[in-house]
Parts: sequence; structure tokens; C-alpha cells
Amino acid sequence: MKPARLMLGLLLGALAFMPAACKRVKPPPPPASPRLGNLILKNLADEFPDQIQTAAYAGRVQLLVFLSPDDTPCRAAIADWNSLQQDYAPRGFTIVGVVADSRPASQLAQLTQRLEAGFPIGLADETTLAALGNPDAIHAIPTSFLLDRDGALTRAYYGFPPWPLLRDDIAAALEGLPLPSLAVEAEEE
Repeated sequence: MKPARLMLGLLLGALAFMPAACKRVKPPPPPASPRLGNLILKNLADEFPDQIQTAAYAGRVQLLVFLSPDDTPCRAAIADWNSLQQDYAPRGFTIVGVVADSRPASQLAQLTQRLEAGFPIGLADETTLAALGNPDAIHAIPTSFLLDRDGALTRAYYGFPPWPLLRDDIAAALEGLPLPSLAVEAEEE
């Protein structure tokens, strides 16, 4: 009888922890960096200056999008990012595309110019990655960082966030409002 009671006790103990295990895991928090300062990127597109400086967008809400110019999902998302740029630019918003890749800049520039992005795309270097927490800050392609008008990092998105969430976050940042929590509560039974 003792082994049966022991098994029953272990089973009941495991069941007690199940609700906690059923919670959705929220993405890791953004790197601890109150203000990013000026990031300088080598331009990969013809229609923008040789260097892209995020300081040129001071006072604007910025979305830094780390992407790969030859990644099919990133290429497909260009139209959505262009739409965000067009919809929110008049209110003080801009997207800055960032490529973190060791291939030659000339090869990356050719790939980038085919994207038809309505926003600048630049090549990251070690300084850029260090400002964001080194390569560990890039958990997926794309990874995006939303900066408020003061250049403070307000949210990180790993992969493709739901577009309505991203639009809501951009709108809140443009209004100077705090972003809503992403914590997901366990569902009540």
C-alpha cells in the first residue's frame, strides 16, 4: 500500500503545479538600456545618405527592425512595415531597418535595394549591437525595438509581433502613454 500512496502523492503534487506551467511565457525583457543614444549605421540603400544616424530622428518614435534582406518572411513583411511608416510618419514615427550580417556590404546592399523599403536600412556593427546588449539582444529575425521620443527602449519584439499589438504600441508611444503590460494571466477555470 505504501508505494500506491507514494505514487498518488507524487501525482497530486504534480497536478498542483500544472496551472503555473500552463501560463504563456512572455518574451525576455528588453535589454537594460534607458536611452540608446545615436546609432550610426552604414547605409545599404541608394535613396538615403551614406550613414544612417538614429539621432537624425530624435524626438520621433522609432522602430528599429533587425531583418535579413534575403529572408522570405522579412521580404514579405516589407509591405506591412511600409504601411506602418506611411500611417504613422505624419505623427512623428519612423522605422529604421538594421541588418546584422557578416557578408560583404556590397552584397547586402544589392539584396536590400531589391526590398523596396520605404525606410532606411543600414548595416549594424559591433557598436550597434553593444548598445542593444550585444548579439544576445537579437533572439530572432526579425527582432524589433520600439524607442519612445526620448530614445528610451520601451519594448522588444522577437519574431513577428501581432500587427494590431504593434500598431497599439506605436500609437501609445506617439501619445507618450505607457505601453500596456504583455503579462498573460492564467485562465480561470
